[in-house]
Amino acid sequence: MDDILRRTRREIEELSVESGPFSVAAAETGECPTPITGTRFETHDDAARAADLAREYRNALRDHDPDLPTYRFVVTELSTEHLQMVGVRERTDGVRANGLPQTQRSVTVTSDREGAWLRMENAPLVHLARDCGPVGDDAVGRQLDSKL
Repeated sequence: MDDILRRTRREIEELSVESGPFSVAAAETGECPTPITGTRFETHDDAARAADLAREYRNALRDHDPDLPTYRFVVTELSTEHLQMVGVRERTDGVRANGLPQTQRSVTVTSDREGAWLRMENAPLVHLARDCGPVGDDAVGRQLDSKL
């Protein structure tokens, strides 16, 4: 098992680049678990090979720990637009039931694209991206449903 773990990690590291346009993530959750955490790839083929290696790595680990989560890895193309988020919390005249001051939160999300922005007033805040790229629609839906 140790040989498989070392070999697959080494091959993933050899395929990865500092800031490539492709990533590998779990299809259902958008997570990037070990051994693909924080990796980027120059080509779709390199990312697909890394997804295969990550499956092999996790299957070898599962022989030792049968409760290890199983993921369906997919290749994702990362956006070249950089998202930025600015949040402001302001005190209002109101008071909460517990006696603390009531506040209002505004969040503005912008990107490098001209005119691309989103502003929310007292709305649920959801995470739109993780270290491996955008969060999937179903994960954002779960965040909204939980009223984060």
